[in-house]
Amino acid sequence: MKQLSTKERIRTEALHLFAQYGYDAISVAQIAKAVGIQAPSLYKHYASKEDIFLAIIKEMEKRYAQQDRKSTRLN
Repeated sequence: MKQLSTKERIRTEALHLFAQYGYDAISVAQIAKAVGIQAPSLYKHYASKEDIFLAIIKEMEKRYAQQDRKSTRLN
């Protein structure tokens, strides 16, 4: 199994936290802690919590488009 990059781990943990507690209830420090890094290290990958959120949305759009293409080919 492929090991996730730090950016991928940040997105994954942020998504879990946002889903469980809501976007407004989660801080960058909490996301960093869930990933196992310090908050200043997180800022090397993303400029803000909003930037992380937008990256999650972009990744979901990409996955949806890939899935849509696969299902279109099957039909």
